[in-house]
Amino acid sequence: MCGILGWLSEKENKDYARFSSALDTLSHRGPDGRGIWQDKKILLGHRRLSIIDLTKNGHQPMIDKRTGSVLIFNGEIYNYKELGIELSELGHQFIGNSDTEVLLNSLIEWGSKAIPKLNGMWSFAFWSPLTKKLILSRDRFGVKPLYLINSKDKLAFASEPKALLKLFPEYRSINENTLLDFLGNNLLYTKRESFYQGISVFPPAHYGIYDLNNKELKVTQYWDYPKNINQNITEKEALEEFTKLFEDSVKLRLRSDVPVGVTLSGGLDSSSILTAAASIQKNPINCYTSVYENNLFDEFKWAKIASSKVDSKLIPITSKESNWLNTLKKIAWHMDAPGYSPAVYPIWNLMCQSKFDGVRVLLDGQGADEALAGYNNYVIHNFLDYLKRKKKNTKNQSNFFNHISMSIKTFGVSRSLAWLIRETLPSLSNLYRNHYGFQSVMHEHVKVPENSINKDKLKSVRDHLIIDHSINILPGLLHYGDSISMSHGIEVRNPFLDYRLVEWIFKLPSNLLFNNSETKWVLREYLRRNNQINIGNRNDKKGYSTPIKKWLISSKNNEVESLLLSNENPLLKWVDKNKIKNLINQNKKGIMGAEHHLYKLLSTQIWMQECLYE
Repeated sequence: MCGILGWLSEKENKDYARFSSALDTLSHRGPDGRGIWQDKKILLGHRRLSIIDLTKNGHQPMIDKRTGSVLIFNGEIYNYKELGIELSELGHQFIGNSDTEVLLNSLIEWGSKAIPKLNGMWSFAFWSPLTKKLILSRDRFGVKPLYLINSKDKLAFASEPKALLKLFPEYRSINENTLLDFLGNNLLYTKRESFYQGISVFPPAHYGIYDLNNKELKVTQYWDYPKNINQNITEKEALEEFTKLFEDSVKLRLRSDVPVGVTLSGGLDSSSILTAAASIQKNPINCYTSVYENNLFDEFKWAKIASSKVDSKLIPITSKESNWLNTLKKIAWHMDAPGYSPAVYPIWNLMCQSKFDGVRVLLDGQGADEALAGYNNYVIHNFLDYLKRKKKNTKNQSNFFNHISMSIKTFGVSRSLAWLIRETLPSLSNLYRNHYGFQSVMHEHVKVPENSINKDKLKSVRDHLIIDHSINILPGLLHYGDSISMSHGIEVRNPFLDYRLVEWIFKLPSNLLFNNSETKWVLREYLRRNNQINIGNRNDKKGYSTPIKKWLISSKNNEVESLLLSNENPLLKWVDKNKIKNLINQNKKGIMGAEHHLYKLLSTQIWMQECLYE
């Protein structure tokens, strides 16, 4: 896990000092080493975080002596040992034990055809002097970031926009469409554009080949979600296959030459990862969980239950109100973007402690809800699908009540009813957005970009899952997960994003996603069969809750209000100051959703002040 930076110029590139300075803006991503490779028109830079093969044999840029090929790589290839054996049989020799060297030889041997063989998370650049071509690639789900400037006279790319902005300050201007898409539609990077005008986001599950001779970048998709559903799979087969794939995913992600820990909320996802890891790894695993001063929002009780079952050390990390605004300013700089989730604050504190403890790799449960249908809206979609199928059949009353009880048991009456109204009466949802959402605080002349996601084409639960996994939800979560962890030089690994497991889950029929009146049935059953019965039976899904609503109206509220209502607030170009006051009052009265929109405005303003107007 590292930081990469590249610059290919039409003319001979002599600005080494500027490039070197830009590379060092990524020092937090790679505190263990740096390197730059230069040719007449090319500069490739790397900041190293040492995780596998801590010796100089893992140094980058990595150069192949036989061909002169050069690789800079951010991420981990978890199946590097298996690929290494295959390459050795083909005659390749290795001087070290790093996944980087295996990736370099894979690309030399197979070219772009090597990419589908990789199981991992990555963004990399591979230069072949023999063909004068550069291969760029990003992993299937976009765990590792890659930002791009592609113009007539140059191609530049980096792990974070700040490095590109250091090279080319003229790009430090706001992308208004991206900003309004985020504020109005709650979408991040759906159009593959960053928040900076002219800096794009390289798409996940793609590779690009840049020909230095004709200055053309050709981008190709190498992976997609499966098309078919396995309607014939039984409960027994599903549980056996899930166990096999999931435990192998965890096993691969335990490969490390530095200590590995687990982020633990006490929910289904993180508890299952801990359970699997503890059965594989002999030594006790450090678990980190977030708590708060008043204990109303944390899940320490559940985390304690999960960790005690496998004799792991549980380390609670307290997030205090006193420092949250100052920390948000640091977070904004690292994210190079605003955010819609206040969960970044407790995650920041957790990463601080992990770094202090010397635990440089953490396993995390991101990606489970968007694949296994863990959110309330999926239950509602499944219920509506059921009603369509059974509209004229009155013999299935028990199934009807099973659907109702599953939603209420997991999410409660009010949230279930709210989601049902939202999905069945979109006009009421739009009315709510106009009165209480971001649209209610905009100037009248400001228009939110049209939502790029056509909900009319989402016919099934699986359609909703795919769009949330690939566009709507997961990319934003992965963005802040990567930014916050790498700000402390911590590598986060996501077992639920093993492509083999994802492909298998997306072939599951809905009756096994929702089974026995339960959500995420296969995961619950896995936990119950591995002595985590209390966790497997949990029905009070909270998500990653924070006391943000309370903090926004507490004694610190004066500071929040002064920031948002300041005449210097750059958001006033799009947002009405008096309407912000109204939103603040709505939050004080406890109107549902007001704190979400208020937080988005706050995080956006902080990002602008920290990153856009340096």
